Amino acid sequence: MRKILLRHSISFIIACLTVVAIMPEITQASILPPGTEAPTFSMPSLSGKRESLRVWCGKKLVKPYVNNTPHIVIVSFWATYCKPCHKEIPELEKIYNKHKGENIKIFLISIDTKGAGIVVPFAKKKNYTLPILFDPYKKTAQRYGVKSLPALFVIDPDGIIRYSSMGYKEDVPFGETLEKVIEAIKEGKEVPVETGEEKGETVAVRDGKKDKTPEEITPKQKWNAVARIECGTSPDIVAAELDVPKEEIRKWYNELKKLAIDYWDSQ
Repeated sequence: MRKILLRHSISFIIACLTVVAIMPEITQASILPPGTEAPTFSMPSLSGKRESLRVWCGKKLVKPYVNNTPHIVIVSFWATYCKPCHKEIPELEKIYNKHKGENIKIFLISIDTKGAGIVVPFAKKKNYTLPILFDPYKKTAQRYGVKSLPALFVIDPDGIIRYSSMGYKEDVPFGETLEKVIEAIKEGKEVPVETGEEKGETVAVRDGKKDKTPEEITPKQKWNAVARIECGTSPDIVAAELDVPKEEIRKWYNELKKLAIDYWDSQ
């Protein structure tokens, strides 16, 4: 047992030291937490017109002749390749239908690189009715710190993020959670739920390139990827940066772990 603990301790220390020595510039990104002013955006929509956040919320609405009542705004970053997103969106549709006529806006922000060309037929097939905005270059997603999908933000009428989360977990009452957030904002109370964390199933954000094959990744890159995960970086973030499936990184992890154990056994 002592030998096993020693192996893991040494492996962990070496991994962290390697990351510090080789990649000092890298820091772990995270989505914007509650209490942050929501970055404004102006993006084209599925309907053809542009939608701007500050038209709907903020201490000063930019187009009061279009809308003069501050709204609660819910934005969900998603993509056609994101399976957990396809579970979350129907729940958002239910929220939208329940609160029709109220001062609540919901936007689905697609980060698909191919934009409307892939999103339009997909949305029709899925019968999505919520407004869809296009962020193919992921500029807005980056400003919100989105590295994994789905990523959800609830913004109050003053333009402040009151709830943020990544992932979709089927055994968590998603609708109930959002209802609590909405009611708390309406009543001017603190949001009574944990926020700003990764919850449930996620998919790494892709950059539009074809996933690299294992042969295109150098041993050094594999080692750095595994070391970063050992030191706390999300596998989703590492996978997105290398353009590889998360399952491939798990494979590297197991391979390097076996090599490390074999090495210590030989000493």
